[in-house]
Amino acid sequence: MNPQAALRLWPLALIVLIGLVLWAEHNAFWRDAEATSGVRVDCETLDSGCSLMNDGREIRFGMQGEVKPLAPFEIWVAGVAAVHKAEARFTMEGMDMGFNLYTLRPDAQGVLRAKVTLPICVTGRRDWNMILELDNLRLIVPFVTKL
Repeated sequence: MNPQAALRLWPLALIVLIGLVLWAEHNAFWRDAEATSGVRVDCETLDSGCSLMNDGREIRFGMQGEVKPLAPFEIWVAGVAAVHKAEARFTMEGMDMGFNLYTLRPDAQGVLRAKVTLPICVTGRRDWNMILELDNLRLIVPFVTKL
């Protein structure tokens, strides 16, 4: 292709690119739409643990360590037996926080644990949602980090 033909095609390529971006935004391609569906659990004591009843069993969960961005801390879940999928991720309403998915693994006592690190929010927001996926159960746990 000669350079003059390429110069004539760049406006078309730009229009196609803009169209793809608008389509992706309209279809929530970059947003975490799944994070809004699930069982919302309001827990003010994540450092000492919270619980809920599900299918006749008590599920307990919490965090250990200082919960702030870029500092590792641990999340734990107890009271679930033989789950095939135990994952956690962290989101903010209306903001893409990148890929942060953690697999929880059982310790010797059967408590599921994962060491996690929150990304930093460039706008300074501190309001998070921890999304816990335990097989078919999705828990949405809002919390606020320290500075």
